[in-house]
Amino acid sequence: MKFFTVAMFGFLFLTPSLSWSGTPIDETIVCPVGGEQLTITGTLSCSTQGRAMSFRPFTSCDFVTRLPICPTNGLPVYREFSDEQVSDLEVFLETPDFAHLKQLPPWQRAYGVAEHLGQSGTTTAFGLLLNSMWYETEDFLGNDDILERFLAEADGELERASDTDKPFLEAIVGYVLMASDRAEEAEIRLNRASEAADAPDFLIQYISAIRACRPNMEEEGCRPHDRFDH
Repeated sequence: MKFFTVAMFGFLFLTPSLSWSGTPIDETIVCPVGGEQLTITGTLSCSTQGRAMSFRPFTSCDFVTRLPICPTNGLPVYREFSDEQVSDLEVFLETPDFAHLKQLPPWQRAYGVAEHLGQSGTTTAFGLLLNSMWYETEDFLGNDDILERFLAEADGELERASDTDKPFLEAIVGYVLMASDRAEEAEIRLNRASEAADAPDFLIQYISAIRACRPNMEEEGCRPHDRFDH
């Protein structure tokens, strides 16, 4: 299935693709629990066309269905589940715990499902919360519990990430902390990012842009969805 685009660090560095880039296609998926069918929008390929201050990519395929949600039971289909996981979810979806999760925005709900399936502390879990920060920004920044979980998942991802990716991850976390009025913690992350060996100019410019926003993160050019022009 082409629609599984949970943001891993490979997704942070999408490169220009083929002539099909940006072409929408319809896909039919079957909900793993309940068997409902739904049509989503996918694409054959995708390329980045810049970054937001949150480091969310602007792409040629921003129209895609990033996280399919089963219409009746509300299950976020963030991955292909194993038969064992489907059996587990058939029970879990009928519990008060899932009823509580259904009150959360979709990406945070998906993270709750991943936690239930024992996937916290994985790249999948980090990717779900990174997407929450990118696409549910107001809810994300207003939820202290989710922010703390994101920081914990980011620290785990730092241990797994390549030397190339680590400073970008530190900078992203630095931006999140700055946007959450935790400037001193943000500076620690930004210092780590800027001190990385052979830090590319793009990263240094991004860090400078974050620091320039410290006096007022609400001004134009500093907000999470504002374009970062380097």
